[in-house]
Order: sequence, then structure tokens, then C-alpha cells
Amino acid sequence: MINKFPGSCGTCRRRVEAGAGQALRVGAGWTTYHDGCVPVEVAPPPGTHRGWHDLPMVGFDIETTGNEPLDARIVSAALVHSDGTTTRWLVNPGVPIPPRTTEIHGITDEMVRSTGRPAGEALAELGTAIGKVIAEGTPLVAFCAHYDVTTLHAELARHALPSLDWDRAVVIDPSILHQEVEPHRYGSRQLGDLCRYYQVDPGSAHEAASDARAAVALAAAIAARHERIARMLPDDLHRAQVTWYAGQKRNLQEYFDRQGRDERVSLEWPLETRRRR
Repeated sequence: MINKFPGSCGTCRRRVEAGAGQALRVGAGWTTYHDGCVPVEVAPPPGTHRGWHDLPMVGFDIETTGNEPLDARIVSAALVHSDGTTTRWLVNPGVPIPPRTTEIHGITDEMVRSTGRPAGEALAELGTAIGKVIAEGTPLVAFCAHYDVTTLHAELARHALPSLDWDRAVVIDPSILHQEVEPHRYGSRQLGDLCRYYQVDPGSAHEAASDARAAVALAAAIAARHERIARMLPDDLHRAQVTWYAGQKRNLQEYFDRQGRDERVSLEWPLETRRRR
């Protein structure tokens, strides 16, 4: 996190003005660093145990028009199988793509108008493909899965397409797994940052197929380092994540409350049923 107070850099020992560097938790205290002096932190090496991370998984990711999953429209999606088979969809959402989201994922109105598939057609294919993954019992891996699952669920309903049976799905979310195994680790919990921590190739950020592939690799890397997680049956792991996620978000809600921030956090996972705001 950005350093709130000035201090001496833990690497070069030169002064770091308040707000000009980073503060990292080191042992029982905090150490200040210049941005270019921050030590590279990596996870412990993987073990030799076996588990679900050795079995087939399917990565899933979407790029959208906004942050609210019940309102956002999908503009791209990807499914990445363990054998490398990748299916991509570029979707014309039928509404303008806000410039602020184009800045994130690079998808423009011109792109979806010229080469994007009609939303109903593309979403029907995507829903059918994920329905097959669910029916086969193959784990579906998505980073911050509550967003992808909820957005897809809302989009299918919006286009009068069959809903998916999320009660039968086995979903693995590496963002939940990381917080479960390292609840006291400070630092960014974004996909790219966690990939670097677990020594996984993050690929191209905010490109659906790349993010889906990175999510699978990240989930496997976490399991390879934590036998307790790896030894769980996928169905049991899914149910455990429901509980872990709720606990993690309760802690976040308590933090917001202490800060006096008027924000409400959903405890539902992987499918949210209410708007966040």
C-alpha cells in the first residue's frame, strides 16, 4: 500500500516522502520503500502432493461494460480447457461501451459493431458451453467468480435464454483460495499481482482468454503449495468456498463500517441475487 508517512527506504536507506512509495508489512511492523526498491516477494515452493489441481479444469473469464454485474453487458468471453482448447466470443452488447471500460480491456464500439457477434447468439453458445462443463462435473475456474457468474446469469435472463444450474456447478475461485491460505498477507490481490507472487505467467491483463488461462494456473499453483486445499474433493471445495467467501466479506464489511464508509458487501457466492449498491 502507499506509505502514509515519510521514512527511510528499507532497501537503499534514502528518504521516502509520504505518499511517494510503498509500505509493506515486515514481521510485526511496517517498512517503507521507494517504488523501485520494493523487494520481490514470492510464495513458498510447491510440494509434491497430488490433488484436484492435477485433473482437468476449464478457465472462464469475461470482459464487460461496467462494474455492477446485474447491469453489465458482456463484450467478450473465453473458455480455456486444460488441453489448451480455447473458445473466444467477441460480443456486440447492443449498447455503447463506456470509454472508461474501453481503457481497461481495449474493446471499442467499432470493434464489436464490425466483428462482434449478436449478443443473443453469442450468449446462447456461451451458456451451452458452460452448461456442458457443469453437466460433466468439470471444475470451472474464474478469478472473482461471483462477478463472472452473476453477470452471465443476468445476461442469459436479459436475452430470454435458458439459465444455468449453478447449484450443480463446481466453481473454483483462486481469489478466495488465496485469502483462505494467506489471510494475513498484505499486498495487492489483483490477478496479475497474485500470479507474480505464485510465479505464474499472468499473460495479457484484461484479455478474456489470457485471464481465464491465468486463473487456472493460479488455482493450481495455490493447491500445489497447500496440501489441505489440494486434497479436498472439488464438490467439497466448492461448498467450503461459499463459507470462506462469506467470512472474508464479513471482515471487509466490518472494515468499511469502522471507516464510516457507506458500502454494503454481498456475502453471496458464486451467484449474487441483489445489486451491490
